[in-house]
Amino acid sequence: MAFSVQQIKFEFLSYMKEFEGNDGAWFVGVCADPEAALFASQMVDRQRDIWLWKPALTPRAALAVRDYFQQKFEIPDARCSAPSAAACCVFLYRAGNEREYR
Repeated sequence: MAFSVQQIKFEFLSYMKEFEGNDGAWFVGVCADPEAALFASQMVDRQRDIWLWKPALTPRAALAVRDYFQQKFEIPDARCSAPSAAACCVFLYRAGNEREYR
């Protein structure tokens, strides 16, 4: 099931609010394969890190979500190792201070 821009923004904002704090930095990205992007490319720890991903309706919608979080909250882009023009998934994660930022 794919989600609208507004639905993803709401989910991500709720998630950020739930896990707010000063012990890390948020990153946002767009990809075709969120599992590979999060856990292989970005080396997010599935158990310890805070992460979320949602499929958007279109690649343009996914980019709109990413751009919103980059512009409004100055969240850095978490680039995928192999981005695609057809990438429809938006992901968000927070890395702790003990980790090296990518």
